[in-house]
This record gives sequence, structure tokens and C-alpha cells, in this order.
Amino acid sequence: MIQPISNIQAAPGEPIVFRTTTREVAKCTFDAGSIWLRSAEYYRSIEDIARSDRSEGINSGKMTIPLQLNPQGGTAITVQGSGTIGQAIVPHYIASFHGSSIPESLRQEFGGITFGVKSFSSLSAEILYQATRQVRCTGYRYGKVYYQHTGLTVANAVLGSAAVQLGKNPPWFLNPLDTDVLRKSPVEPFIQQDEYRIVVFVTSYISEDVNEPLKLNVSPDHFYAYLQ
Repeated sequence: MIQPISNIQAAPGEPIVFRTTTREVAKCTFDAGSIWLRSAEYYRSIEDIARSDRSEGINSGKMTIPLQLNPQGGTAITVQGSGTIGQAIVPHYIASFHGSSIPESLRQEFGGITFGVKSFSSLSAEILYQATRQVRCTGYRYGKVYYQHTGLTVANAVLGSAAVQLGKNPPWFLNPLDTDVLRKSPVEPFIQQDEYRIVVFVTSYISEDVNEPLKLNVSPDHFYAYLQ
């Protein structure tokens, strides 16, 4: 039985959000407010074969219902299949957290030392501020991750590198309807996670290296000890 070492200290109206790490990483967070953010490409590359999530950082829709299309200047076609049509999201760094609905086995896999966030919105704002001191930022998002496909749309402009071209004169494309960094494809076993994220959008990665972490220090007062 896991015994709590502190009460929930999340501010009223804020989500109850936790971060689980190894003991060493947790100590760095409590001592100096250390938080490392990683790129979507990094998360995509570190997953093992059993947990492969090639859709990290990409929003996509599916065509399990046949889409019968007759674009201007093109030939009538039907698109159907088990594949996806997706679009990569602009460069961004991710800090991953979780809620209260993850299994104990996954908590242990993350490192077993769980601490809470007092105000997820305040932490997000400071992460953005600290990030702007190192990289050029264009915006940020924070909130719960939803595992679902996006819709599709026919457009006269390509919205991403993975769109399907339907016609040539003028060109028409089958695109994902919209992209959202807090939405991921419903891939097992990730769909079982209770994930929250703070995401910072940037013009480019540090040293142009997707594997280089964005190392930040925020106030340790954002966090409180909870489970170990």
C-alpha cells in the first residue's frame, strides 16, 4: 500500500496534476526547480518497439468510411483504408505530466517518485518565461492530452507535408482539418495514460538538434511532495 507523504495542495479550480520521475530527477526539481522539455521527435525516437508511437507530434485522420471525391480539374476518386492522413505540428518542446488515473505499474515505470503541481497554469506561464530566455518562442499550450483522430477537409492549399493531392488544375488536397498539440492518435498503450502537457512552440530547436533538451529552472515552490 502506497502511503501519502503530503496532502493534495492543488489550487482550487486547478487540475490535480502530478509528475513522476526517478529519485535523482525529483531531487533536482525540489532543489532547483529543474525541468527538462523535449521535442516530439525525441519522444518518437526513444520508444521501444512494443510502445512505438510514430504519431507523436503528428495529428491525423482516418478514412475507414470511403471518401468519394470529385475535385475541380481532377478525376473522381474514392479514398478508403486503414492508413492515416496527417500533418506534423510546428516545432515545439514538451513537458509531460499526469493526472490521478494512471495505473501503479506505469507510475513505477516512470520512476516511482511522484510530486504534485500546485498551479498548472502558473507553472505553464513560468516555463514559457524561462524558455524565452533561451530560445525564440512563438506561443504555448497546456492542458490534458486527448487521444482521438482529427477530421479531414478538402482544401485548395496543402497544409502539411503529408497531404494527399487530388487534382492538378487547380490543385486540391485532402488535409487534416486542424492540428492540436494536445491531441494524439488513439494508439495502444498510450491511450491508457492520463497525460497532461505544457508545450512551448519555438522557431527552431537548440543547436538545431531535436535530441537536445531545453533545460529550465523554475521556482521549486510550484511543487509539493506526494508519493514515493
